[in-house]
Amino acid sequence: MILDTQEQFSSLQSIVSAAGDVVSTNVYDTGAAADVGIGEEMYIVARLGAAVASGGAATVQVVLQTDDNVGFASPQEFPLTGALALAALTANTEIAKQRLPIGLERYIRVVYRIGTAATTAGTIDAFLVKDVQASKPYAADFTVR
Repeated sequence: MILDTQEQFSSLQSIVSAAGDVVSTNVYDTGAAADVGIGEEMYIVARLGAAVASGGAATVQVVLQTDDNVGFASPQEFPLTGALALAALTANTEIAKQRLPIGLERYIRVVYRIGTAATTAGTIDAFLVKDVQASKPYAADFTVR
């Protein structure tokens, strides 16, 4: 997986917030009204840096938003995850890895939707990549036949 800062929505962005939406630091401009979800596959990945903490039972949902206006006056939403419980929001965990959906408009961004309670700690990275890292670790001392 090759990362490019031009396709990065968030880089260790804090998601400390009261319940509500935390918008990604960056907006990606596809440069055209054409749907970038059609054609060659691109993936969006969201990965926690620091674990999410909360004084309550906070949840986090990752949502991709798209609009033809950079102000996101009437965005379409594509949920990338459901509401993830606090126990699943540990450090260095990949919480979303999906192919870009079809139906995107010119501008895209990521929203981290905080639910149930405020978060008191947590950072996240989100980016577009051409391919994803997909390896499966196996137990040591196995034999291949």
